[in-house]
Amino acid sequence: MREVYKRYHDKYSFWIQKSIAYNDKLNGTPDYIIATRSALGKTVLELPLVVVVEAKENDFEQGWGQCLAELVAAQRINSNASIPVYGIVTDGELWKFGKLAGDTFSSNIEGYTVADLAKLFGALNFVFQSVASATA
Repeated sequence: MREVYKRYHDKYSFWIQKSIAYNDKLNGTPDYIIATRSALGKTVLELPLVVVVEAKENDFEQGWGQCLAELVAAQRINSNASIPVYGIVTDGELWKFGKLAGDTFSSNIEGYTVADLAKLFGALNFVFQSVASATA
């Protein structure tokens, strides 16, 4: 993921284990967050756009539950439901992608594995391009 992020580092910040909170119920600590780059520097989290969550013990259902709660929090923090936020749930080997736009969540049926890095990098790059076009 960092390899794909490098192309976009001038526009976005890459956060590791950064807590996000909208309120007491919509909060959490994703494994990674991609957010717009703040003019105030790396210490300020701007608009969270991509949330990455680990599927602990390969439990993707629980991973998506956590990810979706954090996507809703991110969407509300952004104060603009028309800007989609993207979620990724991974166990390190398998990567699954989703998107929350307005009140509609959609996810890909099949995931991508590290065994086929070209497809996985393509999917990650697609997410970054989608974020770039939505925030332009």
